[in-house]
Amino acid sequence: MHTDSSLPGEILEAVLRSMGSAAAGRLRSAPGFPRALALALREAASLQGTAPEPMAFARHLGARLSEAEDPVVALERLHARDLALALACAQGTPGAADLFDAEVLRKLHGSLARFHPSSAFVDEVLQALRGNLLMPRPDSPPRLLGYAGVGSLLHWVNISAVRLALRMRKAQGQEAQVDAEMLAADPAQGGLELGLVREEARAHVRAAFIQAVASLDDEDRELLRLHFVEHLSLTRLGELYGVHKSTVSRRLAGVKALLESRTHQGLTERLSLSREELDSLMRAVHGRLDVSLSGLLAAKE
Repeated sequence: MHTDSSLPGEILEAVLRSMGSAAAGRLRSAPGFPRALALALREAASLQGTAPEPMAFARHLGARLSEAEDPVVALERLHARDLALALACAQGTPGAADLFDAEVLRKLHGSLARFHPSSAFVDEVLQALRGNLLMPRPDSPPRLLGYAGVGSLLHWVNISAVRLALRMRKAQGQEAQVDAEMLAADPAQGGLELGLVREEARAHVRAAFIQAVASLDDEDRELLRLHFVEHLSLTRLGELYGVHKSTVSRRLAGVKALLESRTHQGLTERLSLSREELDSLMRAVHGRLDVSLSGLLAAKE
């Protein structure tokens, strides 16, 4: 039986059997399912000699779709070629790791260089990252199999690279303060609206804000960067983190409120101002965090 001119029925069934019954039922009832699956298979096959075997890809795709909040939407938005490359790397297909190096790892040099100017540091991060993602672990398969095809493989790996770089810097005794200063290195690129603040207070406002950014944990800073620098929507962020967009919205609001609170605290420690003067200064900052974060976090991108 063929449900699509280019889709064998056994491939379709392999996808569905790899899913839970509820998710499989939703996917089976979607009118565009055979066509979307056929497209995904063609994209996977575009890897040619490094492409995984079609049935193996179908089973892997079904397993990943079963984890999606909406498998129909996930299939429509699937980065099928990237998903196939990740599977081929995990299976040890000849040539797949070299393609992964060329299409993904080599493109991370720019984003990693902002954490340390040394090319040796970047190479060390990439070498460790490659091992973390591609090598099997004693009790589980390679981490690259965790990529679900939501968003590009490059973006998914970049998140892991940033987290690893931050951990390595901390292991080397470098504090998050250094990272925040690097991110905020160019105040001219849409930084704080300091024109609204009297000149003698500008340096203190900026320093307090940098200190507040530095005080955030790694994941909160990464969330801010993804939203304000890479302009990912709440929906896309929710897909990346595996939560509803409303959860992401609440987390972003909480982090921004925390930044304002810690900036206020920093200014209190730096400046001898009356409560009225300090409140006036904070009003110049309040409501401008979106602009401020876009500039501060985009510096050195």
